[in-house]
Parts: sequence; structure tokens; C-alpha cells
Amino acid sequence: MTRICTAVGFSLFLSAFTLDAEERIISKADLTDRVLGFWNGQLLGNYIGFPFENLYRDEAIPILVERIYTADYDGSIPLKIHDSDRRGYIPILARSLGGAFSDDDTDIEFVTLHAVEKHGLDINYPEITAAWKTHINDYIWVANREARNLMAQGFIAPDTGRKENNKHWFQIDPQLVNEIWSAFYPGMIEQATKRALWGARITNDDWGTHPTVAYGAMISAAFFEDDIERLVELAADAVPSHGPFSEGLRDVINWHKQYDDWRITRQLIHEKYWAYVDGDFTAPVSIVSSLNNGLTGVMALLYGEGDYTRTVGIATSAGYDSDNQAATLGGLIGALKGMRGLDDDVIQRMKTLDSQWEWETPFNNTYVNISRDELRLRTPITEIADRIVAVAEQAIRENGGRMILRNDEVYYVVNSDI
Repeated sequence: MTRICTAVGFSLFLSAFTLDAEERIISKADLTDRVLGFWNGQLLGNYIGFPFENLYRDEAIPILVERIYTADYDGSIPLKIHDSDRRGYIPILARSLGGAFSDDDTDIEFVTLHAVEKHGLDINYPEITAAWKTHINDYIWVANREARNLMAQGFIAPDTGRKENNKHWFQIDPQLVNEIWSAFYPGMIEQATKRALWGARITNDDWGTHPTVAYGAMISAAFFEDDIERLVELAADAVPSHGPFSEGLRDVINWHKQYDDWRITRQLIHEKYWAYVDGDFTAPVSIVSSLNNGLTGVMALLYGEGDYTRTVGIATSAGYDSDNQAATLGGLIGALKGMRGLDDDVIQRMKTLDSQWEWETPFNNTYVNISRDELRLRTPITEIADRIVAVAEQAIRENGGRMILRNDEVYYVVNSDI
């Protein structure tokens, strides 16, 4: 078993260095900033998409959602917004709690971080099953809920995700809880997707795991690659060639080349993949399916062209399970740009949540755990980033990378497959 450590075991080189063709270099400060962007980007994306979750199916939201809407929206353009729970009152809840409140778009990743710190990067299925049973008991739905119910009956992952056991094996769940593996393996696509697939099988099976692989590839690559079309091609290369998601991914790439308007592509996705049929095969239909949601997320990435607000806005406005797409894409753009590369209005939104008051730092530098058992209530977000980077250090070393010191600054040399 490999335990997580910091710099122990790394070679420190004080002189100039050269890189092999497959190596990428990133400073520890830059990696930490990008991990912060990844975590904060997920949080803000989640909050922008949350008020519209599962309210729009057959058509996209009639506006481009570029901010956090609340239940007291003035109604100048008719919009369906949740008004009966926390989804409609995000700024009020966040302010009362003093920070960013947890949701399933980040809190199962938070559990995974704890579990990997305890057991190592080679954590196995019995260990992650035990972690789920300890920490994840409520605030879960569809495939996650079914997997947890199966665990209570004595099942151990990956049996909890097999289609013969889990009737929700095709739903979106693993995409939104396994992005953290890409932060553990920045620039190491093969390892990131291998472990993301491992995590996906806790709840899903067959092509229901394929979007998780695609986003695992893109987020891992985004720490070093800022060409959006290149990221999507890397995803297409990583995804197994069988199944409807692979076909849909190629369709979205082609439709993006044909049509300037993302709404046309969104409608084409809905027409073909909402109730996908191929010969004798008919895909299960669901507003939270990994298929239609995963494809609209890729669409948002392509049409967003690397801009955080536009990318998250399209991901939200595409409808379906909008907060999940917005969170995943927000994390991806956050990793690509880092906090220092995000536009000022995005940082400001993280400080205000589009309300009249303002924190001094994004989300008051506080992650408030309101959903996972036997974990701290409040954790500084900068601490979460530091802990993820500590795991990434270990992953870099285990996969042929090294650490160097130059001008009193630490750099990671990553054995990359981008």
C-alpha cells in the first residue's frame, strides 16, 4: 500500500535542467493555483446551474445563464427556477453558513480525498466501499443512492454499479464525483482516466461510465493544454469506441464545425440522444442520463471557447441536470486557467454570489460540509487545494516524474501523455 507523502523521496536538483519530449513542467505554485481554480470553479458552476436543475428538458433555457438566479427573480423573462429548497436561495444559505456549502458535485470528491489520504492512490474497492458507508448516507440520488443501498445489503463495489444490480447504471452520477482523479493526476491522462473509470464503476456500468472517462481525460490535460478542440479530441481518443456516447461525441465535434449557434447543436443532441435507438438497441431515457448530459457538457466546452462564464452559461442553459454540467465544466476551465487566469468578474462572483454583500476572498475561503458524515464542518479551501497537490506530488513521482528546485521555487516535472 502506498501512503501519501509530500516531498519525501523526490530528487531535488539545484542546477539547470532539460526535459524529455514527453515531460511537462509546472511550478508547485502554479499547480496549486490551478487546483484552487478547479475546486472553486466547480463550486461556482454548481451554484449557477443549481436553480435550474432538471427543469428544462425538451428545450434549452431561453436565456444564456451567466449569474446565480434566485427564487425572487423579477420575472422580466419567464424562467422556471426552483423556489422550494436551497436551490432557489443559494446566496442566503452561503452567507448564513459563512462559505461555500457542500453538494454532491464536490462532497463525494471530498470523501475521496480523505479516503486516498488514508489508503493511498492504490485504494481498493473494499476500502472505498467502507468510506462510502462511513461518510455518504444522505443527499445522494439515482445511481449513487442505489449503490449506497446495495452497500447496506452487503454488496461491495464494483458489484454496486453492475447493471444487473444497479438499475441506474447509466445515469450521470460518476461524472460529477470523479473529477478529482484528474487533479490527482495532472497531465497523466492514462492514469487519470484509469482511476476515474475505477471510481465510475462504484455506481455505473458499460457506456454509463464513458462520459466519466472523457471528462477525466480533459480535466487532466487541462492543467497543461489550453486548446479546447485538442482537449475534446483527447477525450474522444480516451473513450471506448463502442456505445452511444462515443458516437455522440463525434457528432458534437462535427456539429460544432457546422453550426455557429450552440442551440442548434443542443437540439440535435436532444433529437438523436434523448431516446437513442440503434437497431435493436434502445438506450434508457432519463433527464439525468450520462448520455445527453455528457454530450451537452462537451458542447458547452466547445462553444464556450475557454471563457468561464460563457462555458458554464451554456452548460447551464442547455438544461437537463444543469448544475452537474456547470460544475464539471467550471472545474475544467478553472484547472485550465487557474485562479490567476480567471476573469475579474468570475472572481467577484465567487466573493459575492451575485448579492449585495462581499467576502474578502472567494467563498470566504471556506468549504462548509453540510452533507457528509464524520468529516469536518469547515475546511479552508486553500487547505483542500494543498492536500490535493500533496496527493498529486505522490502521483507524479510514482509515474516517472520528479521534483526540482530552481531559484528557490519548486517545480514538478510530469511524465505526461498529452
